Amino acid sequence: GFISLVGFLTVFRTSQAYNRFVEGVTSMHKMRAEWFDACAAIIAFCKISQASEEATLKFQHTLIRLFSMLHAVALAEIEDCSSDDVGEINAFKYELIDVQGIDEESLREVQRCPARVELVYQWIQQLVV
Repeated sequence: GFISLVGFLTVFRTSQAYNRFVEGVTSMHKMRAEWFDACAAIIAFCKISQASEEATLKFQHTLIRLFSMLHAVALAEIEDCSSDDVGEINAFKYELIDVQGIDEESLREVQRCPARVELVYQWIQQLVV
């Protein structure tokens, strides 16, 4: 009887853990898809922009860089890392889209800021508005 109870509890707990993992992975994919849709929509709206082509391209390139950075900092936020050292966070080692297009001071600020996702999100809002 005891072995059956332990076996049942083990299977139940493993099943619950797996379901939580699948839900987390699904949410991450949904987050990425939503941000891709938002970025693509903003880029599409630029087709009717009355700004110069150079200004429009600069806006689009900056927007794409910021969305790339937003995804990386969101992954860093949920990463299971107990260290405060930015160098030990694996998500900061991901390749970003043209990170050289973002000034050094902004990159340092992202590394220092405790609310990185909110910071990059605000930068995107400021750029769009």
